[in-house]
Amino acid sequence: MEKNTKKIIYNAKVYLRRREFAQAVLIHNGYITAVGTDSDIATASSPDTECINAHGRLLLPGFYDSHLHLIGIGHMAHVINLSGLSSLEECIAYARAEIARKKPRPGIIRGDGLNQETFITEKRFPTRDDLDAVSTEQPVFVTRVCGHIGFCNSKMLELLGIDGLQPLGCKPPVTGGSFFEGAERDERGRPNGILRGACLAQARDMLPAETDEMLRDNLAYAMRSAVENGVTAVGSCDIIQAHTFQRIVAAYRAIYRAQTPNVRITLQNGVADDPNYLDDYIQNGYVTGKVLEQSYLKIGALKLFADGSLGARTACMRRPYRDDPYTNNGCGVPEMDWALLRELIKKAHKSGMQVIVHAIGDAAVEEVITDFEALGDPCNTLRHGIVHCQITDKTLLSRMAKSNLLAVVQPIFLANDLYIVENRVGAVLASTSYAWGSMERLGIRASYGTDAPVEPINPLYGIACAVTRKDLTKNYPKNGFYPEECVDVYTAVDNYTRGGAHAHFDENRLGRIRLGYAADMVLLDTDIFSIPPHEIPSARVLWTMIGGERVFER
Repeated sequence: MEKNTKKIIYNAKVYLRRREFAQAVLIHNGYITAVGTDSDIATASSPDTECINAHGRLLLPGFYDSHLHLIGIGHMAHVINLSGLSSLEECIAYARAEIARKKPRPGIIRGDGLNQETFITEKRFPTRDDLDAVSTEQPVFVTRVCGHIGFCNSKMLELLGIDGLQPLGCKPPVTGGSFFEGAERDERGRPNGILRGACLAQARDMLPAETDEMLRDNLAYAMRSAVENGVTAVGSCDIIQAHTFQRIVAAYRAIYRAQTPNVRITLQNGVADDPNYLDDYIQNGYVTGKVLEQSYLKIGALKLFADGSLGARTACMRRPYRDDPYTNNGCGVPEMDWALLRELIKKAHKSGMQVIVHAIGDAAVEEVITDFEALGDPCNTLRHGIVHCQITDKTLLSRMAKSNLLAVVQPIFLANDLYIVENRVGAVLASTSYAWGSMERLGIRASYGTDAPVEPINPLYGIACAVTRKDLTKNYPKNGFYPEECVDVYTAVDNYTRGGAHAHFDENRLGRIRLGYAADMVLLDTDIFSIPPHEIPSARVLWTMIGGERVFER
């Protein structure tokens, strides 16, 4: 896809490595062939060379988001997006206004992005009665921003077949009958519209399938969003069931073949809870490193889930949640049976597949570390890692370091979680959690990302949060949340570029401005190394380059 052209970027502040900068870059056939001063690089110019004046701006390697969901980003553009709203009443009013504006077809009204922790007053989940205020005529199904808990109105409960009362002391059946496991009840035994586990999965299964055209549109939208924010490569978890693999790969290929060089994708494939899907991947050769579309699309890690989220209190903890020790038996909800998790990790490792596991609570993190330790590979040659890795103590982090496990983390999560984590787990455990500084001191390889659409795809938000450990909108708390876990800007940038490349076995071609590397770069209007860290989110991407071609320009 790279074009046979020669280009020079000059009059730039070119970031090479910690405290080392150059002025100019020479690009030939989409790759960096020289880096140096303006005068050094000017000698390579010829009449057909395109010369790009950076006007003294900061030139960085393209950002590499180590874990997000591109299809989910596109999906959020087509549902009622409830993210960032400040009250349940505002969510209801916004949803009603969007329905009136969009006039959706008959069927399930879909909402996403709700986060009760951003509510100013009553920080509670919506119930069926709340969502009946959105519509009593059409089913309404809303998911929390984390995706690990859902909410529906009475019409949706009817559609699910969740009707009638269930005595509070009885455990409902997993499937069939008039009740499903994971449907919460009120004090009368009446379903209240809050869905977890099997019931949440059942609700998702009832959503209409996306057409191939919708799939391509969602991916194209997400890739545009990425380059607008300087993101040139991602680890994207779009495939959670093997039978969707071919459709999604076909959608990516159609996009690549229809437009200029675009985002480089490493697919992180899941198995839902069916171990047969892993066998399908292996038997078809869809294992880590397999290239599907030149240098732009390849297979990465097997993505598994150990637990849920802190916000939904489904992250698995070793001790009950301090602020609600009764919900979910007090300690969270495994997203997958942990015996199955161990089996899948062993089988994938034996087949040469990298494995990354979503683990947020300290019990889940401990389980995943133990599973990786049991593989008997202390060098971690396949670069297995833990995604999110939020609630930790010093012992868990030391074990991660000893086993050379990767930490695939999202610093931007703390901007919201800093308001709830002490209430959830207590001050002592909170002080050793989201422990990015400790990870660096212990030598744990970290890669940064956003988990978009859970959080905005803009890397500058994550960089600022890693450096300040603050709510970026309020500059709070004054000195940062347990500031000893802050990192400096160089570390944050490296983990958002070199870290992502290493996590995806791309460290010899991506993540740096260096001789022989792909010319994937981003020009910012502000030198983020020189300004107060809380101003970093205000910096803007002026242009984004992939394979030597500018794919976005402001």
